[in-house]
Amino acid sequence: MKSRFLIFIIIFGFGAIAVGWVYESSLRPDAEKVSLPFPYDIDYFMTGLRYRVLNAEGQLDFQFDTPRLEHFPRNDISSIEVPSMQIYDDTDPWQIDALTGEYRHGDNLLQLNQQVVMQKQGLSPLSVYTESISFEPDRDLVSTDSEILMVSPQARIRSENAEFDLARKIYRFGKTQAIYQHANI
Repeated sequence: MKSRFLIFIIIFGFGAIAVGWVYESSLRPDAEKVSLPFPYDIDYFMTGLRYRVLNAEGQLDFQFDTPRLEHFPRNDISSIEVPSMQIYDDTDPWQIDALTGEYRHGDNLLQLNQQVVMQKQGLSPLSVYTESISFEPDRDLVSTDSEILMVSPQARIRSENAEFDLARKIYRFGKTQAIYQHANI
């Protein structure tokens, strides 16, 4: 009789511990339960994203890569981690890299921020360094209101702002300081 009573007490004790554990865990805040919190203000996210856009002739116009994109439906903006973009042109393709960015869907505007590096490849290579740029794909326009440093084999240019019209290959700079080295000297 005593052994049955002892077994009953042990089973009842384990049951009480289990009920207590379940009750205590239901009282814990959600942040303690999950080691990697999921943001509740996004409606979708994508990882390993490669986005390609074709021009009217069916050729690749530009390509955009990011390890992670999160879309916020409230303001229709996507947050982008470590964006990288290639703008294709037969003679002067561009490579643009940054640490962060955002895409404003309603305006079709891509904003790249923090340590932005633009490199024009081809016969006239050019590197541009700044902290923020805007890319408007509909107008083939890259612009910045941040200070830039532009470096080419012949020149070193600092400017308070810049605009790169990629379709017409017209570059505008405001309040500029430049050092130019002529190749034949």
